[in-house]
Amino acid sequence: MLVVSSVYFFSFIFMTIFQDLTISGDGTTNKHINLESKHGLMVTPTYASDPDAPAMNTIPSQRFFGINTAIDHKSETQLQGWKDLIDRMYKVYNDSPLGHRKPLNPLEFARLVTGMNTDHAEDQKKLVRLFKSWKDSCEREMRGEEAILLASLSDLIPLIWEETERNISNAGGLTGWQALSADERTFREREAYRRMCVRLGEDILDSLTPEQRQYAALFIWGGCCMHKEMNSVKGGNARMMAFWDDAGIVGPMKLFNRDNAAAAALGGSAARQRAGDNSQAGGVKLTSLAGAVFANKDKKKGQQDSLQVYLQSVIGYMVCFPNTSSTRYQSHCCAAAELLVRREFYRQFLELVRDLKEKRSFTNIEQNIYLALDDDPTITELCVLTLYAQAVSHPYMRLVRGPEAAETNLLDLGPVHDKVKAHCRAVIANPDLLISATTSYETGSMDGKIWERPDAVYAVLGYAPRLPHLRGALVAFFEGALDTWECFTDEYRPEGAIASASISERRRAYMKTTNDDNEGALGEARRASQHAPNMTLNQHNARTMYRKNNTVAFIQTCLGPEDLKYLRQRARELDASGVAKDQREQQATAYKETVDKKRKAASARKAVVDAKRTRIDAVVPRLDTQSITDNPGTNNELDLQLEWHRRLDSDKRIPPKTKMTRKEDKVTALVAAVKRYNEGTVHAPEATEDVEMLAEVPDDLDEEESDWEH
Repeated sequence: MLVVSSVYFFSFIFMTIFQDLTISGDGTTNKHINLESKHGLMVTPTYASDPDAPAMNTIPSQRFFGINTAIDHKSETQLQGWKDLIDRMYKVYNDSPLGHRKPLNPLEFARLVTGMNTDHAEDQKKLVRLFKSWKDSCEREMRGEEAILLASLSDLIPLIWEETERNISNAGGLTGWQALSADERTFREREAYRRMCVRLGEDILDSLTPEQRQYAALFIWGGCCMHKEMNSVKGGNARMMAFWDDAGIVGPMKLFNRDNAAAAALGGSAARQRAGDNSQAGGVKLTSLAGAVFANKDKKKGQQDSLQVYLQSVIGYMVCFPNTSSTRYQSHCCAAAELLVRREFYRQFLELVRDLKEKRSFTNIEQNIYLALDDDPTITELCVLTLYAQAVSHPYMRLVRGPEAAETNLLDLGPVHDKVKAHCRAVIANPDLLISATTSYETGSMDGKIWERPDAVYAVLGYAPRLPHLRGALVAFFEGALDTWECFTDEYRPEGAIASASISERRRAYMKTTNDDNEGALGEARRASQHAPNMTLNQHNARTMYRKNNTVAFIQTCLGPEDLKYLRQRARELDASGVAKDQREQQATAYKETVDKKRKAASARKAVVDAKRTRIDAVVPRLDTQSITDNPGTNNELDLQLEWHRRLDSDKRIPPKTKMTRKEDKVTALVAAVKRYNEGTVHAPEATEDVEMLAEVPDDLDEEESDWEH
C-alpha cells in the first residue's frame, strides 16, 4: 500500500494543481551501486484539517520522488532515470479510477519543468542540457498532438500518407513491410505518428510570438550554494598551498605517513626526497588527521570518547570535534578554528594519550598532529582557514541556510554572490580588515554581523605577531577563493538565463538555495540500509514518501473506496513483480557489457601492439649516418627506423613522433640515434616492449570515457 500510494500521491498532486515545477537530483554510490535521488518543488494543497480554512490552499512544497539504482553515472543514464520515473508515475495515475476519467500524457511532465537544481559537476551540467533538449522535443510533440485533435481530416491525410510511404520505403517496399512482425510495425507506426506531431509542433512554435515561445521554453539551471562555498574553500586552499613555493618561503612541515616516515628516517637523500614528494603538508592535512583521531567516522577507532572525558575535566564541558574524517561543509575551517582556540589543550591531550600507553609513545598520526601544532607555517594556514570562514563562509551560510532560506529563491541570489566577490576583493586589497589590531566584524565580516566564533578571531590576532607570512597567505587564499567564486557563479553572469529572466519567470522557476534534500535523502538511504539491510529500495522510497510527501492527509482528503481498492491491488502486483530482482539483473547485465567492451578494447590495443612489433622486427637498421643524410628515404621509412631505435632508447632521447612534423627533424633525430648506437651508449630499457607500445596506442581504441564525477 505504501509504495503505490506514495507514487499515486505525487502523481495526483502534480496533475491536479497543473503548475510549473523545478526538479533536483544528486547521486552517490553505496557498496559500488549507483544511487540517484530525485525531488520536485511544486505548488501543492495544504489539505488543512481546520474546517474554517480552505481545503485546497496551496503552498510551494518539496516532494520526494524516490531513489533509484543506475547502471552507471553517465548523464544519459541519469536522463533515462527521469524518463523511467515519469513513465511509472503516469502509468500509476492513468491506470487509476481517476486516470480513467481523465487520462494524461507523460510528455506533460517535461513541458511543465521550468528549472533544475544540481551541484556543479560536469555530468550534471550535461544532464541539464540533455533535459532541456528533451523538454523542447516534448513541447513540439505535445503541441503537434493538440493540433491533430483540432485539425480536419483533409489536412491530416497528406501528412499521414507521407509518413506511411516513408515507413514502407524504409522497410524495403511493401513486401518488406508486410514481412515485419506485428510489434515492429506497431513501433514504426508510433514513430511515424511522433514525427508527424513534431513537424506540426514546430510549425505551431514558429507561429508564436517571441514572448509565447520564451514562456514555453523557460528552463533555468541553478547550482547548489553550499557546493559553491565548499569549492571556494578548496580553491582558496590550493592557492595558499602554492603560495609558499611561489614566494620562495619554507612552507608547512611535511606530515609523513608511516611508510614515508620510515623511508625518510632510514633511507638516503634520494629516499628522503621521494618520501617528501609523496607526502602532504598544511592546515587542511592537519585538520584531516585531527579529525581521524579526535572524531573518527568509525566509532571503534579514534580518541573521541577519551577527548570528551578530558574536555569535561579541563574546561568543564564537552565539545565535539568537527567531523573532517567524513566530508562535511565547513568541517575543515571549523576544525582549524577549534585547533587554534585550544591548541595547548590538544597538545596536552595528545601527551596524555601517549603517556597512558604501556610504551609511552605516539603513533605516527598522533606525532604528526603534535608536531604540526607547533609549526608556524602550518599554524599560518589554520589562521587563514579560520579567517575565511568567519569573514565569508559563515555569513554566506546564514544567508543560504538561515531562517529565511525556506522562502529564498536561488535565482534571486545574484546580488548576494556579487557581495561575496566584492568582499573577497576588499580583503585582497586591504588584508588589515582581518589581521590588524583594529579588526572588527563590522568591516571584516561580509554581512557586517558579529563573528560566528569571536574567540577564534581573537586567537588568530594573538598568533599574528609571530606569523610573518600570514598576510601573504591570506591574500593568496582569498585570490584563489575569488577565482573559484567567479567560476561557480557563472549562471548569474549578466547575459545568462537568470539575469535575463523576469520576476515572473524567476517565480515560475523557483528553487531552493541548496541541494540538501537530495544529499540528505541519499544519506538517509545509506543509514537505512545499515539498520535494515534486507529492506528493498522501493520499500524505503515508499516509507520516505509517505512521511515526507504528506501522503496521509492526501489519502484522507482525496481518495474514496474505489481508489483505495485500486491501490491495494497495485501494491500486491508490485510486491509480486520482483522489481528488486529485475534491477539486480539489469546491473549484472551492465557489468557484463562493460567487461566485454573493455576486453574487446584490450584485444584491439594488443593487436595494434603486435602489428607494430612485427613492423619494427622487420626493420633493417641503417647505421651509416652519411648514407642517411645523403638519402634519408621517405617519411614512413624514417618513422620505422626511429621506432627501431626508440625501442632501445632507455633515456627517451628520441622525441615523440608528434613532436617531429618536418622531415628534417626526423633525419636529425635518426642521425643522433645512430651515433649513440654506434658509440655503445644506448641501453635497452627495463620495461617490456609491450608496456611501452601499449602506452602509445591511440585513445580512440579504448572504450568511451564515463562522465562520472567523483
